[in-house]
Amino acid sequence: MLWKKMHVMFLSLLIITLLAACGSGGGNTGGNKAANEPGTNQNQPSGNDGKSSEGGATITVLNEGAVGVGVGVLADLLEKNKQKTIADETLNPRILEEDYNYTPGQRLQKAGLFPYYYQSFINEKMQSKNITVKTEDWGWGEPLIQKQTAGFLAKNMPDIIVGETQMPGFAQQGLLEPFPDEMAQEIRDNVAPAAWKPMEYDGKIYGFASQPGVSSLFWNKDLVKQAGLDPDKAPATWDELLANVQKVTEAGKGKFYGGGVYAGPNAGGYLRYGTLLVINGGGFADDQGQPVFNSDANVETVKFLKELNANHPAGLMANTNEGTYFDAFKKGQIAYLIDGPWRAIESSQIGIEYGMSQIPLSPDGQAGNITIGAAFHAVPKDAKNKEAAFEYIRAMYSEEIQQLIADTGVRSPVLKSIAETDAYKAGYPEMYQHYLAMSGNVQGLPTFAKEDSKIWQIFGEAVTKALMTKGDVQTIMDEAQKKAEAITK
Repeated sequence: MLWKKMHVMFLSLLIITLLAACGSGGGNTGGNKAANEPGTNQNQPSGNDGKSSEGGATITVLNEGAVGVGVGVLADLLEKNKQKTIADETLNPRILEEDYNYTPGQRLQKAGLFPYYYQSFINEKMQSKNITVKTEDWGWGEPLIQKQTAGFLAKNMPDIIVGETQMPGFAQQGLLEPFPDEMAQEIRDNVAPAAWKPMEYDGKIYGFASQPGVSSLFWNKDLVKQAGLDPDKAPATWDELLANVQKVTEAGKGKFYGGGVYAGPNAGGYLRYGTLLVINGGGFADDQGQPVFNSDANVETVKFLKELNANHPAGLMANTNEGTYFDAFKKGQIAYLIDGPWRAIESSQIGIEYGMSQIPLSPDGQAGNITIGAAFHAVPKDAKNKEAAFEYIRAMYSEEIQQLIADTGVRSPVLKSIAETDAYKAGYPEMYQHYLAMSGNVQGLPTFAKEDSKIWQIFGEAVTKALMTKGDVQTIMDEAQKKAEAITK
């Protein structure tokens, strides 16, 4: 029976399409796209024998695009990546030889240098342990999920895999190796919850993200000012946010609107407005993977979403293409939105004077969030070099790596000893707010007990119906719950 249950869950994973959407899609610069370097074995999972010519261990690690430098032996890739970057005339600004002069604690001026230094620090730490790192590229989204599923079935996996919303499900299915107890405690004591909490199951940690994202509230200060509001004051409650949104819509007279949050029936929507469910004490599923769509907290939240929907151009908030929604913010058509940390630097680059704060709370709500654009690294049960693989993950929360992340100003570090310093608070006040949002009740998207993709579809369609029609929200969510339970129970 156990094998049959696992088999059904694997088949379900193979058809997951909503999870293929990267949490920072829609053109956001913070996304985790797969590197484009061709590998020697792109189409089939491949393990390794764990032997190094120097007598140490060789581990195979799947690429994560935000820090990728190519495919192959990491030590051999660094200089190649450097020269390729210098020769790339499409980069704006161009990166020159003299730009490779990063000093920890000083801002990394050009984002294109980040993967090189990240992997350089990783390589140095691994070489000091006599560990050779070999990288492979299995893509991202649905292609990655399919290859990982095939690899688990064949018991032929790399030493470290990476992914986003599929990873908690792998942990729940018993496919991942729990972190050693002392390592898990070290992480709990020293690292922001967003980096590991979504990968905690039955008291064990099964994955880690070195630079996860969570959502914050952003607003266009110019549009807010035109509505007679203080552009530097963040709304603290849902009532304040709704009042601000309505005032901006009124001031816009059809030219611009208050906005709020993307609520399309896809992973991009669930990752963003799901944070409001969490804040209000609701959610998508219980700890057994059963749907909780019609909880009182969820119904209240969907009613709030419906009020926000009235402050958008018709059809925008529930548009199936999330990029359309974020384009509206970039074009000055909506004032407020909830999104990941990359929205800050992208707004600066296109000349939007923006505000950024933690997400407002509902009347009885508590601070909470959902990870977005988080690349979780984990060690499969069938990995051949587990001890060496965990050394790699330890390097990910080292001071060198976390200081580098801090110095980019694009994401906030997760290591408390860096993020909570006066220097970081003063130098990166907005990213410090993002760091604060990574604490507390931070979750990932759940995996439902059966027919995962169908259950998500039922939920997404129900919320869209609630937003776009005059139907009673409670009735709509009750119907969705009944449909979902007929499948999962």
